[in-house]
Amino acid sequence: MRLSRQLGCRSDLGRGIQMRGMISNTTTMAMCLTLMAPQFARSQPAMPMRQAPVAIDAPLVLAQAEQDEVKRRRQERRAERAERRQERAERRKARQEGREANQARRGAEGGAKRKQEAERPRQQREDGDRQRAGKRGDPQQAADRTQRQERRAAEEERRKDRQERQQRREARQQEERQQQERQRARREGQRQEAALATGQRAQQRNDSMQNLSKALQTEIDRGLRNEDLRCLSGGSPPCGGRNARMVTPEGAVVQRNGKGELLLAPRDAQLYRVTNDGRFVRRAAEEDRRQTALSREAAQERRLGENVAALLNGQGRLREERITRQNSRRSDQDFATDLRDALNGDRAKRRDDDDNDLMKALLLGAGALAVGAMLNNNRQVALSSPDRVVLSRPDGSQEIVKDETALLRQPGSTVTTEEFDDGSSRTIVTRADGSKVVTIRDADLRVLRRSVISPDGKSVRLIDDTQEVAPVDLATLPEPAPVYQGSSVTDEAALREALYQEAGADRRFSLGQIRNVPEVRALAAPVNIDAITFDTGSAAISADQARQLAGLGEVIGDAVAENPQEMFLIEGHTDTVGSEATNLALSDRRAESVALALSEYFAVPPENLVVQGYGEQYLSIRSEGDIRENRRASVRRITNLLQTAQEE
Repeated sequence: MRLSRQLGCRSDLGRGIQMRGMISNTTTMAMCLTLMAPQFARSQPAMPMRQAPVAIDAPLVLAQAEQDEVKRRRQERRAERAERRQERAERRKARQEGREANQARRGAEGGAKRKQEAERPRQQREDGDRQRAGKRGDPQQAADRTQRQERRAAEEERRKDRQERQQRREARQQEERQQQERQRARREGQRQEAALATGQRAQQRNDSMQNLSKALQTEIDRGLRNEDLRCLSGGSPPCGGRNARMVTPEGAVVQRNGKGELLLAPRDAQLYRVTNDGRFVRRAAEEDRRQTALSREAAQERRLGENVAALLNGQGRLREERITRQNSRRSDQDFATDLRDALNGDRAKRRDDDDNDLMKALLLGAGALAVGAMLNNNRQVALSSPDRVVLSRPDGSQEIVKDETALLRQPGSTVTTEEFDDGSSRTIVTRADGSKVVTIRDADLRVLRRSVISPDGKSVRLIDDTQEVAPVDLATLPEPAPVYQGSSVTDEAALREALYQEAGADRRFSLGQIRNVPEVRALAAPVNIDAITFDTGSAAISADQARQLAGLGEVIGDAVAENPQEMFLIEGHTDTVGSEATNLALSDRRAESVALALSEYFAVPPENLVVQGYGEQYLSIRSEGDIRENRRASVRRITNLLQTAQEE
């Protein structure tokens, strides 16, 4: 009874059972019913028993109530968990949206700042990070934050690099595909057989070069293809513009017309001439060149030194100089004056102590030449340097004036120069062994006579342009001498054979005619010196390159030892890159360096050598541009072309 009161239950026999308050808990209700059951039974009036009363199992009722309570609690917990999950999902969604909004804002507002940060030096960034870390409190956290930022920045840079590499790779692949397409199209076009043009221009050239035209037609009949052609300047077609010149396998120089058909290039562009029996013969560089005022003047000369005072043993002003290594030039040394300065007339950059008498002699002591100055015979100074002067003539041709005794100025010798009032001079070079070389020059510094006097007094005349010489009739000259096709200057037997090839002229010429009339010079076979290469704008020859001239030095030395009157012309040539005046002076300097190297390393007597530069006048490959074959030096044996080379 006491327990029922504690549970809120009260018994009233007259009115049944009442409950105090509201019983909301089913477990409490069950317990109350269980405790009140006996009292409820006693309060009922006695009734006849029709059947046995059903016993109430109190523990079973209590267990069922507990199970119901467990289920209810479980459902409540499930509902609570579901509510919490939903709340967490909503919070996550809100945080994600906030992060995205912050990232977008930072990306829009902080792009420029991050770029500036990336461009700052690393040390400066670290200093700034340390300062910010000090303000924020924990140094370790600031350092970790800095490392994370650097890692993110490095990853971003790597990503950009990958993108750039990928873009470059795709662009390169695209270009390669386009190049392959062009090459395939070109190969398809080259596989086609070449066609010969039949227009008026082609017919005119065929008529002027009949043998060459027949040879070209023969090549085409044999199945000449476009892929067989080669560019005249080197490489495979396409060679440039529509009129670009190409060479067939046999050697005919051709070009295309507007229809893509082949026709012969002009005569002056051909590398070969064809004989009547169909043989291709290499043309000399001097063939089919236009005549210039200088060449016409040289062809018509008869006698140069009729009234030269130096030939009359008169008395002039004497000047003597002792040659040492300090005041002489070697082949491995370059010239002190840059030709670009000489071309511009800038004398401020030249040597102040230059005692070269080239300028004074040319103007009879009137002082140094300036670019643009006019001389006799309507010649104008185009380039002026202490060692060389380039003169232009009215027809555009150019000639070079220099000191012809420069090769003789070797250490240990004494040079005595006697100058006369008419501008002529006599130079005597006395060597340590007592031998002498006597050179007489006119007012234009041209060599009129050169003789060698041995220690025993015996004299050998090497050059004599003072005697009567017949004018040159170009129409009566024989065909040029065969051009040496070898590529090596080390085979002495082949060099000797090539140097002694001549065209068989039945007369002699002056040195001026040989130098300045290309048809006369072509009567002696040229031998190209391919072993020597020069740096751009330089005329110096290294010792290693000079040793490559051993074969040529031996051949020339043996020839002079056998015949002291042997004379050899050393030539210099350039391509068409640069000004014409600069190329002319540079080629002459290089020819002088080759002659010096032959004397220094192989004891070739310098008085038996004559040097001459021709610049870009006589191209081996008759095409303009940077062509290596045109930058060359060559040598000719001119002994049998020079007049009156006899002992005195």
